Amino acid sequence: MLIGIGVLLFWNCSTYKAQKQEALLNFPELGTLIKTKGGIWYNAAEQVGIPKWSVLKVDVKQLPFNRSSYFSYAQYMQQAGKINSISYNDSLPYKPKYLRLELLDRLGFTNLLNNEAHDKLRAYISNDDGYKLVTGLNITVPETEMPGFLHAEAIQLQKDEYGNIILVVINGEFEKRYFFSELHVFGYQYTNFCWGEDQYHNLIIENLISDGEKCPKGTHLNASKVNGDKAYLKF
Repeated sequence: MLIGIGVLLFWNCSTYKAQKQEALLNFPELGTLIKTKGGIWYNAAEQVGIPKWSVLKVDVKQLPFNRSSYFSYAQYMQQAGKINSISYNDSLPYKPKYLRLELLDRLGFTNLLNNEAHDKLRAYISNDDGYKLVTGLNITVPETEMPGFLHAEAIQLQKDEYGNIILVVINGEFEKRYFFSELHVFGYQYTNFCWGEDQYHNLIIENLISDGEKCPKGTHLNASKVNGDKAYLKF
C-alpha cells in the first residue's frame, strides 16, 4: 500500500511539473479562443480555435518592467532555454521596457462573434465559461525594433494563405511581418464573454469584459443562466 501511495504521489508530482512546464512555455496567439485550465499552483490555456476574421486592429503600449512582469519574462526565457538579454534592477530608476499588444475594437469583435458565420462557435463555447478570447499579449523585441512598433501608422493582425496569424507593423509603404513564434511572448490577457439573448431568445454575446470585471446587468458569464422562454418569440 505504501509503495502504491508513493507511486501515486510521484505520478501526480510528475504530472504537475509537466503541466507547469507547458503553462510556462505555451502562450496563445492574439485574437484566438482559449480554454483556461490549471490547478492550485499553475494556470495554463489551450488554444482551441480562431474566429473567422481577416484583419484586426491592434494597439501597442510600451510599459516598464516591474518585479512581477520581469519575473514572468525571466522565468519564460529560462524555461525556454533562451538567452535573457534584458537586465533588471528594482533599485535603479531606469527600468527596461516591454510591449503590450491589445485588440482595439471589442465592440466590433462582439458583433463579429454574433454573426451567422459563428453560430456553431457560440453554441460550442456557451457550454463552458472556461472559454475566453485572447485580447492582449506581453512581448519583448530588440531595442532597435521598438521605434517601429511605437511610431507605426498601423498595427494589424492578418492571416496568411495557410490561415496562420501574422502581426503586421505598417509604416508608410513599409510593412514588417512577424509570426508570434518569432516574438518573445511572456504573458497574455483575455476577456470573458457576457451572455444574453436576442429577440428570438437565441444566445448572443452582449459584452467582452476583462478578467475581474462584472457583466452588465441582465447578462451572465454562465450562458446557462440566461433566461428565455423558447416557446414563443419576442416582438
